[in-house]
Order: sequence, then C-alpha cells, then structure tokens
Amino acid sequence: MKHKTFQPLHVTDKNQSVWDLTSIQLAGWTSLPILVTSLFILETNSILGAMLTIVVGNAILWFIRLGIIMMSYEHRKSTLDISRDYLGTWGGYFIAVLLLFSTLIWYVAQTTAASKTLTCLAIIKENPQIDQFTQISVLLGIASAFLCMNGISILKKLCTYSFPFLILAFLIVLFSLPDLSLKDNGNALSLSGLSLVLATNLGITADMPTFFRHSRSWETSIKALTLIQLISLALGLLSLYFGAIINQHFEVHAGLLSAESSLFSSSLIFFVFLSVLCANVANVYSASVGWELVAPKALIGRKEYLILGLGLTTIFILIFDLFPLEAVLHTSDSSLVNLCLVLLLGYVISRYQKRPIRLFEQVIYFAAWFLSTSLDVLQLINPQKTPPDSLLFNVVVIIAVIFLGFTGRRVVQFLGRGFARR
Repeated sequence: MKHKTFQPLHVTDKNQSVWDLTSIQLAGWTSLPILVTSLFILETNSILGAMLTIVVGNAILWFIRLGIIMMSYEHRKSTLDISRDYLGTWGGYFIAVLLLFSTLIWYVAQTTAASKTLTCLAIIKENPQIDQFTQISVLLGIASAFLCMNGISILKKLCTYSFPFLILAFLIVLFSLPDLSLKDNGNALSLSGLSLVLATNLGITADMPTFFRHSRSWETSIKALTLIQLISLALGLLSLYFGAIINQHFEVHAGLLSAESSLFSSSLIFFVFLSVLCANVANVYSASVGWELVAPKALIGRKEYLILGLGLTTIFILIFDLFPLEAVLHTSDSSLVNLCLVLLLGYVISRYQKRPIRLFEQVIYFAAWFLSTSLDVLQLINPQKTPPDSLLFNVVVIIAVIFLGFTGRRVVQFLGRGFARR
C-alpha cells in the first residue's frame, strides 16, 4: 500500500519584515493563558527570584530559538517539513496529527479563558436562562473562523495592526489598578520556575519555523527574534502584576469588577477579545501545515483555513467541558516541547556529522520523541508517578535514547566487521 507523497505548498510570502515577524509571534502569544504563567512562578519563588527566572528563561530561549530558526530559513521549511527530515515520513504523519490536536486544545483553552473573562466583564441584560458563556464563545469562534480564510495574508494584517493596540490596552489595564505593587510572599530566592518558563515557551518555539519561513532575510530573522525576546521579557515581568486582576483559572476577581473604572473594564474587554482572535488565527495557520499532509488535495488551499476555523469552533462547542483541559493541554504542550528538543539535538548532530540525515537516524529521533511523549501520556493517566521536573526528565530520556541508538548501531557495525574478517 502506497502512502501519500507530500509536497509542501509553495511559500508565496518571502518578504516579511522585522515588524511583521515580531507582531505575528507576539500577538499570537499575548493572551491570558500564556501571561498568567508568571503567576505560577511566584508560587514557589520570591518576587526577585521570579523576575530573575523570567530574565534567565528568556535568555536561554533566545539561543534555543536561534537554532530552531536556522533549520527553517535556508529552504523555507515549516515545522512539519523539518519534522519529516528528522523523524522520517511516518514520523511526519504523527507530527501532523500532533499539530492538529495541539491547535484544537489551544483553541479550546484560549476561547474558554477569554469567554469566562468576557462573561464576567461584559454585563449584558437579557433573560437569565440564556447561557452568556456559550453566546460569547460562539461569537469568538465564528469571528476567528472567518478571519482564518486567507491564511498568512490576513494573519499578517491582523497581527501587525492589532499588536500596538494590544500593548496599549495591556498597559492601561495595569496602570488602572489602584495598587500597582508586588507584596513579599516570603518565598526564598531561586530559579525554581525556570522549567515552567521553558516548558511553556518551547512548545511555541517548535512552531516558529512555520512562521519564520516567510522572513525577508536571515538578518531580519535574527533582529525579529531579538525583539521578540525583549518584548516577551517585558511582558513576562509586567504579568507578575496580573495576580491583582485575574486568578490562575483565568477568572477576573469579583471585587475588581465593581471597584474599577469603566476605562479598566473596557480596556480589559478589548485586550481579551482581540488577543484571542489573534491567537486563534495564528494557531489555525500553524495547524494548516499538518492539514496539508493528512487532508485530500481538494480540501487544501484557501478553503482549508475556513474548514479548520469552522471545524475547531464546532468541536469547541461540543467538547469544551467534557475533559480536564489543563491536563490535556499539558500533555499536548509536552509533546511539542519534546519535538523541539529532538529537532534541536538532531540539528546539532547533523551539523557535526556534515552529511544528510540517514534512515536509522530518523528512526532513533522518532523513537526519542515517541518514548518521551508516551511517558508524558502515562503521567497524565497516573499523576502520582509524575517526576518533580518533567522537562528535565524528558531531556534525560531523549538524550538517553539518542545516545543508546547511536552507540548500539556502532556496536553492531563493529561486531559485523569482526564476523566479516572471520
């Protein structure tokens, strides 16, 4: 049985500027589920330690992302193209499904978080029996679906125009608070949240080639990446103040709604509404490379974005409350983090070997990704077996599989040559 031969679609937009690349990445990142990550860092860290953790985390991410971007620019490859190079053809199918699944989970997470917040903030007088949460969710879903129709073209326009207003709304929300201060929580100074910073952002990092293949030049990519990390650093530090606005379940503190000015409420409504639209459209474009591999040719092209957008909206309405979202989201993100780590290690090894990747290496890289991801799924099923630092555990597993794979092959080759001499 012959499997489908995949040829990536021609990249038409190869002239994106520093501002284009930066806006697309940050407008799709600047949303409540990502920003609230800073609050989790404060749970086990002092204020100064949380700030230091965010600074160190962003510095490490710059180097990791530089390596990932280097893999994509020369041949204008998407995340899926690179995955097929390192994990093989069948590995590419697994990653295509992962990209689609991850987009679904993030679509549900982003839309749920935004809908909860907007339901609290937007006071609409209507029949109490009407479910306002569902109303707002459908509105966000339909708006996202139709904004997806033109792929990267509309995504670029949406993000470049929206990002300055997102930042403005974010700053207005913060400076509208009566008490803009961080109280000492008594925790010790440490870098205990570093794994959280990396784990949250490495999943996004795995997606970067899909967007950076549109860059005007290598210099443009480096400048955009540097600007992204600097702005991300500032947003991460400012998000430490979000504890005064929203809790870790993405719900606005009830006392804040009546106490604050209309400027605060309207700015937060605007920020949440616009950020979820940008995030959803960016997620759909990211998933489109996976769709191109598994979908029939008749459903590829401009219509694929509308199909994905409407499909995700429909699925969201049906399943948003049927499973523990946080657990599934963690597993989905861990799978992308594992992919990022495997691709990065594979790239370093291929640069050292100075030759194309061979079939046995693809098998080893796929085995490393598959085993680490399978262990994440087992941890989801049995949370008591979850190691204290899942990211470090996955790094050890991936390095061990790759090391044993390469060492085992050399042993077999050595024994084979010995028998040949006899």
